[in-house]
Parts: sequence; C-alpha cells; structure tokens
Amino acid sequence: MKTDSTSNNTLIKKFCLGSGLFLLAASVASAPFSGGLTGLIEGWKNILITPCPLITDYFGVGGVAGTFFNAAVCSLSCLLFTHLCHGRTNASFLAAYMLLIAHCFYGMNFINIWPCYIGVIIYYCYKKKDFREHLHIAMFSMAFGPLVSEMLFRYTLGSAYVQGEVHITPAGILLTLAVGLAAGLALPGMLEGALWMHKGYNLYNGGLAFGLVGGLLYAFLYKSLGRQSEGPTAPNFPFYDGIGESNWLFANVFFILLFGGTLLCGWVLNGKSFKGYKKLTEETGHWSNFSEKYGMPLCLINFGVYGFMVLAYMNLIMLLSDGVAFTGPTVGAIFAAMTFAAIGQHPKNTWSIFAGYGALSLFVTIFCSLRGEAVPWTLSTQGYINGVAFATGLAPMAGRYSWKVGIAAGIISASLCTSTAAVHGGFMLFNGGFTAGITALILVPILEHHFPHMKVKGE
Repeated sequence: MKTDSTSNNTLIKKFCLGSGLFLLAASVASAPFSGGLTGLIEGWKNILITPCPLITDYFGVGGVAGTFFNAAVCSLSCLLFTHLCHGRTNASFLAAYMLLIAHCFYGMNFINIWPCYIGVIIYYCYKKKDFREHLHIAMFSMAFGPLVSEMLFRYTLGSAYVQGEVHITPAGILLTLAVGLAAGLALPGMLEGALWMHKGYNLYNGGLAFGLVGGLLYAFLYKSLGRQSEGPTAPNFPFYDGIGESNWLFANVFFILLFGGTLLCGWVLNGKSFKGYKKLTEETGHWSNFSEKYGMPLCLINFGVYGFMVLAYMNLIMLLSDGVAFTGPTVGAIFAAMTFAAIGQHPKNTWSIFAGYGALSLFVTIFCSLRGEAVPWTLSTQGYINGVAFATGLAPMAGRYSWKVGIAAGIISASLCTSTAAVHGGFMLFNGGFTAGITALILVPILEHHFPHMKVKGE
C-alpha cells in the first residue's frame, strides 16, 4: 500500500522536534545531579573544546546534563536549518537525525559538526544540485566530528596540548576547513559506491564509505607524516559517576518514556490499533522503506517495540556480565540501534544478530575457561555494546537469508568490531557501520555463490 508522503514527512518533522525537545527536558531534569545550571554550562563547554576520538564518554567530559544539552542543541539546530531552507524530511533524514543524536553522546558537538556539513552543501551547490534534497547526507558527514575537533584543538599543538585549555592556531583553522572540504567532495560519491559494494545488505551505508575515507585521512595526517595520535581524553567532570546507579535509573526512565510515548503515538495515529504491524515485520529489510509502504504511524509503533527490545538487551547484558552500564556511548548506542526503524530494521530481522554476539561471547568464555585464561571481553564491554548497535544494520541479510545467517553475521561483526577503529584512528564515528560493511563484503559473495537463486535481478 502506498502512503501519503506529505503526511509522512510532517510526522517525521514532528517526531524529530519532539525528540529534540525531550532531550532538552532530560538535560534540565538531570541538571541538579550534574552541578545545577552552572554544571550544565561548564559541562557543555568542556564537551565543545575537548578532542573526542572513539570512544570518548561525554558523560565523563561534561556530565549527564551537559551531554543531553549538547544532543538537544545539535539536533534542534539541524532541524531548524532544515525548516528554514525548506529541506526534505523523509525516512533517510530521520535516520541521519537519529545518528546525529546518538553521536552527540560520544563524539559530536555544536562546534565539530558544521565544517563537514557545510562542505557537503558546497559540493551539491557546485554540482548544481538542490542541496535541500541531500541534507541527510550532510548530516551523515558529521561522523568526522572527532577529526574536526582534533585538527582544531590538538593536532597542531602536539605535546603542548593541555586538556581543558584552548589554544587555536591559524594552521589548525586551515586544517579544519580542509577536512570539511575534503569530506564534502568525497563523501557523496563514496556513499553511492559503498552501496554498490555491499548491495544494500548494510543499512549503515555511510559506515563503509566513511571508514574508507577516514582511513585515507588518518594514514596521511598521522602515518605518512609521522604524527602520534593521542587517543581519547580522560574523564574530568567532577560530577561524573561512571556506571553508577543514578545513570542506570535515569537512562531507563528516559528510554521507557521515549519508547513508550512513541509507541502510544503510533498506536493512536494508526486508529488505536496495531493493524499492519505484523505485515511490516515480515519484510526482509532489503531495499525497504517502511515509511513509504506502511506509513509513519506503523513506523512509530516499530520504533517503540524495537526500542524496548534493544533496551531489554542492554539491561540483560549489564545484569549478567561485568563491563560498563549507561555511559554516554551506551545511551548513544541505543539511539544508533534505532536509526533505520523506518527503513529496514524491526525485531524479527535483528534478534539473530544480537544472538550472534551472544554466541561468540559464550564461545570465548568457554575457550578461555578451559585454558585457564581471563576472559578478554564481555557483552557489556563498551566496544561490544556499540558494535552490536551498528551490527543491526545487517538486518537485511538476516531478513532475506534467514536467522542462521543473522547469527553468522553477528559473530563475524563481533569478531571485527574492536579492530576496525585502527584503520581510521578512531576519528570516524560510524565505526560500527564500517564493521558491518566489512562483514557484508565477506558474507554477500559467499551467500550469493551458494544461493544463486537469491540474487536480486539486475545485480
């Protein structure tokens, strides 16, 4: 069934606005636990001036209130710009908006998102194309936020850099502008090329494209020039409690309200029913657009149901294994897992990928125990929390080839997820999508060889 695109786009705008305002409300609600208004402002300032390669916990840099405020300001600013220039808001825009929010908890901030964003707009203007149709690509380009911060605040200073102090050099400004221009020129074309490489089996298409571009930039700026990457900065916010109980409670209440409210809105807009949702979950997710085929009310229902599944998984692994809890990157990972709830993800085609992570964890635990060695990681280790959130981008593979392939994809992705950041030095935030892209490059040729009848006509 074909839905009204105007109605869909209006609902997407309202959902994005509601999400941004909810983040703002969360920053106000958490301010008393983060040093009040003064702590919120000071925390946000720390976030703005701190280099942030993977994985920098913004809760540790600027506190919970400052981090939620950062997410609110960045997301609402992008939405305001889109509104003022009459930009296109569709399911792809919603996906980019969700990723923007996700990474505002560990790597994006109000300063480092704009150079690449503007670079992409300049590219489309140069190509004489309407940039308003491609604002989602400009938002995806913000994945290079950590590289922008690095060039602006630390790269040209070297060993003279002191955390918390700002010394901006003319060379740093020039490098920042150069990174934005380089991203704007390279990324739109790379996105099309990456889509051809994995044939639509990795929903986080930008991850593969940006990972390759990030690898080139990192190799040139650091390896070729003999520079040393300093890595993430240490948490220094006085009210940071890491994996404390207050963050667990606050994060769960926040997401229960968010997913519950979204589910309720979808149910009401769908005629106070779940009619059609079962059919949506029978979609493979391959070249799918749920919002166009089923309408945004059912997508909102999917967002809520799928969101509760992801939240349940996060709480379960925290309960059963030692690692982190609701740090900034963990909260961001939950948002990241929701990115394509209107395009290709739903509980039925993602559960097997989570199971794949669990299967590898069980194997590693048994293997290390038999050898009398310490288990090197658990499902609640930060890298694996963020890895599984992006591994859900392989949902079309599980949906089209079966849950068994989904488990295999999860195992391969989990094996790779903490190694791929070395390619781009941690300066590209879509590392999980990059890992999912590599997983697809490994699996797709094998699957098409053994199941030639499953190949899509025209490929």
